Amino acid sequence: MNKKGFTLTELLVVIAIIAVLSLIIVPSVITINNNINERLRAEKIAYIVSAAELYGSNNEEIFNGISEVEVYVYELIESNYLTVDVTSGKDACVGSSKGQTEKGCMIDPVSKESMNNEKVILRKESIGIAGTFRDTLSGGGSGGGGTQTEIPKLVDSICDGFNNKQFTGQTMTESGNVVSCQCNANNTGLVANGVEVDACIISGDNVNNYLKYGSSKANWRVLGLYKLDDGLHAKIITNEAI
Repeated sequence: MNKKGFTLTELLVVIAIIAVLSLIIVPSVITINNNINERLRAEKIAYIVSAAELYGSNNEEIFNGISEVEVYVYELIESNYLTVDVTSGKDACVGSSKGQTEKGCMIDPVSKESMNNEKVILRKESIGIAGTFRDTLSGGGSGGGGTQTEIPKLVDSICDGFNNKQFTGQTMTESGNVVSCQCNANNTGLVANGVEVDACIISGDNVNNYLKYGSSKANWRVLGLYKLDDGLHAKIITNEAI
């Protein structure tokens, strides 16, 4: 019986094959995992916005004569409009005192950190109350002089829909003509025929203007994007349970 083992050449070939496979497989696995986390984050944001809009509808006194208010995630948790991911006291829930609540915290699927300090901007509109989620990433020194940056994940998704022709946006010019529109190159504004516009609306007969958002996997209908002083805001609705 031949008990001869692998030769040095054979071992080197096997090692080389494993190395090549690792270079191919590992980045793919990382990319897939990142994409899954981004999708979960978008769903969680939509869930938070929906909860905030319901909170605003049930507690309209929070507006107190103004058209726009801020509602923090920790406030929605304390008011039982959101369910926590981790109970209070876990390491992931550690943050500034403003975001602390005895009930726990919601976790960002991407950063794995608490979302309790994030907020939703609620606005009173003619058709009801609309919310926009904000990430507040602080920069600067310990003196608190940092800036706030919006990470518009939902807006980016809708802009991608305009770019790949999934959505067809329309706006009205000053002369009363209806023309097509879309986001600008960096998704910070709206353009029609090369000119900046304030809104890009998706017509009601557009059957493709839906996104999968929300923890319930609800079908969200995209109504359009609006340009306000602080950037683009999205409007989405659903008839499904969330």
